[in-house]
Amino acid sequence: MIGTEPLAGRRTVLADSLEEIRSTVPDIEQIKVANVIIGAGYTGVSLSSGQVGLAHSSLDEYSPHCCEIIDRAGHLAGSSALDMARLALSWDIRARVLGVATINAASQLLPDQSETGISTLEGDIADHITVRGDVVTVVGNIRPTVEKLRARAKKIYVLERNPYSRDEETLPDTAAEEIIPQSQVVIITGASITNGTVDRLLELSRNAREVALVGATAGLPPIVLFRHGATAVGTIKVTHPTKVMQVIAEGGGTPTLMDSVKFVVYKRITEEM
Repeated sequence: MIGTEPLAGRRTVLADSLEEIRSTVPDIEQIKVANVIIGAGYTGVSLSSGQVGLAHSSLDEYSPHCCEIIDRAGHLAGSSALDMARLALSWDIRARVLGVATINAASQLLPDQSETGISTLEGDIADHITVRGDVVTVVGNIRPTVEKLRARAKKIYVLERNPYSRDEETLPDTAAEEIIPQSQVVIITGASITNGTVDRLLELSRNAREVALVGATAGLPPIVLFRHGATAVGTIKVTHPTKVMQVIAEGGGTPTLMDSVKFVVYKRITEEM
């Protein structure tokens, strides 16, 4: 597929995540894609080894061509998981979503995170980051997180790409270049991984004290996100794979997935000491 290689000399979050999976997950070459579901909210990929990974479907980023989203439909199950994961490097967002979901599934096969100096906590990201009168920017109109942080922040900015998800207190995501460098705390939706903006958003956040990636789509290898400037990752672990795939197939989103996933936060152990 055209555009499935990173630009020469540039290390990206997705390219590094793919390399981490390729070099670290045991027997990754033998693992196959068992099932793929492209739902209204999330895309789910289940592997022959039993893991399920999710990614925001980003349906608002493109229009189906002749009522079809993926031209390989009917031929995805049985594919090599590593080959499917490589689609994350595509310029085609439909393919990228499939690739990210596959990487997120394979990431669950990585060695225990404590062995790489990372602690795993349970709960919401807002409960595990320090906000004390700071300027906070939330990229993505993540309303529950925004409301939790509002009382603790000096000023909170919310940036949103989708015009239909904005309200009177929300700015377009094009304001990121101006707003994020002024912020001490930055929280970035995992959807930035599928829409291709995550690398620039992390670059803009390099002076912030806290930088968190959040959401089911942020289930990449956390060590890679830390190398690129994140200080915390709030995502999910799928605890009931069959139920999760059913919920996605039936058009469900995060509220419907609550009983089938566990919310986790990854932070460096040295930061917790």
